[in-house]
Amino acid sequence: MSNNGDYRQRRGVRNTQNIISIIFLSLVALMALSFSVVLLIRNATLQRQEDAVRSELEAINSEGYYTSYEAQKLVEEASKEAEEKTRNSIRQMIQEKLENGEGTTSAIRSLFPDQIVVANQGRYYFFPITDAIEHHGFAAEDFDYGDDGYLTYVGDDSTVESKIGVDVSRFQGEIDWKQVADAGIDFAMVRAGFRGTTEGKLLQDDYFTDNVEGATENGIDVGVYFYSQAINEDEAREEVQMILDLIEPYKITYPVVIDVEYAESDKARTANLTTDEYEAVVKVFCEAVKKAGYTPMIYGNVTSYTLLMDAADVDDYDIWVAYYGLPLYYPYHFDIWQYSKSGRVDGIDGDVDLNICITDY
Repeated sequence: MSNNGDYRQRRGVRNTQNIISIIFLSLVALMALSFSVVLLIRNATLQRQEDAVRSELEAINSEGYYTSYEAQKLVEEASKEAEEKTRNSIRQMIQEKLENGEGTTSAIRSLFPDQIVVANQGRYYFFPITDAIEHHGFAAEDFDYGDDGYLTYVGDDSTVESKIGVDVSRFQGEIDWKQVADAGIDFAMVRAGFRGTTEGKLLQDDYFTDNVEGATENGIDVGVYFYSQAINEDEAREEVQMILDLIEPYKITYPVVIDVEYAESDKARTANLTTDEYEAVVKVFCEAVKKAGYTPMIYGNVTSYTLLMDAADVDDYDIWVAYYGLPLYYPYHFDIWQYSKSGRVDGIDGDVDLNICITDY
């Protein structure tokens, strides 16, 4: 009886252990199964994400989008192509301008509309156009040639009444001023004198008296100018005193002008003047003219108002600018524009400078 009880007891213990083992193994199997399911789900999710990304990339490519590397390459290629097109366009424009008879300087100027381009002694100089100086504001179509061949103002500003003028010196010789007046000339700028470019001697123009008296007697308004080669303020005083003495007997209604031009010769006494020195000469001259009761004016071309003087520094005075052809290249305010050096006027033999005045003197 005792042995049977021990056997049953041992068998019960083994049964209990077997059940526990089965339960443990079942739990392990269940965990493994769960882990496998999780892995399968994750793999499926990653696969879907990969498929979605691949599909998106395919869609991007099909729509014309590119990777960063591909985009950078396209930008570089487009930049090179644009540079080449721009280069070819500029070359073509310059070629067309030159073939149409425009000079090199004119062609270059067209490429830099916001700057004043000056050619001098084989070099080009660039001066930014500033709003610190008053602009003349005229458009190209504001001026046109009349039936008489003279340039006139044809714009819409009713306050502008242009006058037709000539400037003369001994180079025109003897002038028939009655014929000049009959030809429609309103005013004449007469050279009173000049200083020699090398020795610096002061000289009166040979035809000064004849020209002033002939123009005045025939109803033509007269202004005068002096070709300056002064290298300092003292010489400027000499020049202005000479011209003031010469004009004292006459009725001068137009300005008294200092003519400032670049001397082509390396031996010219003004060849090495600085901008400050040119401006000092001009200001001494103009202030003396103003003190004497006349209207001071500066004559020059684009080179004069850029390389020789800073236009902003002489902006207080009336301006007479020389530029031949239309439209006027000089952007700043002016009072008289010398637009031709080869004009023809009855009563004057050969070529003569023609001018248009837009200021009422």
